[in-house]
Amino acid sequence: MVRLIRPISAMLITAVLACPGAGATATAQALDDDALRACLAGVAAPSSFSGVIAVSRQGGAVSFTQGLMAGDGSAAIASDARFNLGSASKMFTAVAVAQLVDAGKIGLDDPIKIHVDGLTTEAGAVTVRQLLTHSSGLGNFFTPDNLSALQAARSLSDLKPLVVRDVPQFTPGSRFQYSNSGFLLLGLMVERVSGESFEAYLQQHIFAPSGMTASSILPADKANRAVGMTNMPEMLPPPPGSAPGQHAGPPGPPPGPPPGTPGGPNGMQMPPPGPLRPAVEAALVGNSAGGAYSTAADMQRFFAALMSGKLTSAAMRDLLISPQIEVAPAGPNRPAVSHGLGFAVGNYNGHRWTGHNGGTLGVNVETATFPDDQMTIVIMANRDPPVAMEMMRKVRAIVFDGETCT
Repeated sequence: MVRLIRPISAMLITAVLACPGAGATATAQALDDDALRACLAGVAAPSSFSGVIAVSRQGGAVSFTQGLMAGDGSAAIASDARFNLGSASKMFTAVAVAQLVDAGKIGLDDPIKIHVDGLTTEAGAVTVRQLLTHSSGLGNFFTPDNLSALQAARSLSDLKPLVVRDVPQFTPGSRFQYSNSGFLLLGLMVERVSGESFEAYLQQHIFAPSGMTASSILPADKANRAVGMTNMPEMLPPPPGSAPGQHAGPPGPPPGPPPGTPGGPNGMQMPPPGPLRPAVEAALVGNSAGGAYSTAADMQRFFAALMSGKLTSAAMRDLLISPQIEVAPAGPNRPAVSHGLGFAVGNYNGHRWTGHNGGTLGVNVETATFPDDQMTIVIMANRDPPVAMEMMRKVRAIVFDGETCT
């Protein structure tokens, strides 16, 4: 049986960026730690949220946990639980590329064929910058058709055959289209240029300098890992003779009508949710397109290291987190949505922010740092989207908009 794989996408990024709060802006320090923790408990209690909410700000950090490490009867989630990050770990890939640019080993406008061989002529001409900005026109190797290969993969090289025949679907650089395949190519480039495996590179050059002691692309044992649980049933395999990926749909949650009605990804009919079950998609070995494992505290450390200049030059950091390409134009009641180099970037009710989110079956993560406010919010859940996305909206409203705790 093949399960639907739904990696994070521009749809979730757009949803987060396009929902500015209303009302007077309050300072992030308006609530003391105990009051903020009580607020987090108040908004989480009536919901199905299962995970960790962590808010760091000037003077300290507050965290709140709710839910279970797996299904019924399992242990309660602890603040140091490790979660699958989904596509939020694309930020690590972007920083790795930025470090190699800083070192003069690659250029942002290098064609990827200089650093990764075996690609089609069209894909080889795509630049590193276009891959980072999701403007390459390349596709998505996270599909039900590829699930067996994803389960068997233990390295980026194992996944390379899934992307070598890809060609851009539009003129590279002409527009935004979220691409997991593009970020796999960036990881292969990091390995080839650095001479290190992707996991070794992250450990030495990103996790260690940031003080991230509980992060890896490897799932490791279940002792401290929140098991991704989904209520989406297994899906039938694609009909015989269908084109590869035809029934996969775009990454992210199905748009439009609710499950069980026509109008899901690519027009397919989504089945209704069923009982909770462990999601195989939430326990795969991670790669440069996503799926690393981390804790809320480690992600707070990552943002602190990034913003303080420990991971890249100041110039490269600013390039990573500044708008590079428009995802969606501004509307009457929302700002324009943009993407940097591997980072989502936006402005929430006057508060500049950057970060990334992630989601697949049994995985939903929201991360955002607000550099002008010296605040970072990390929300990690071991349940299907959009549970963390909805919680991020509530937490932002509490800390920035003076909203009540209900």
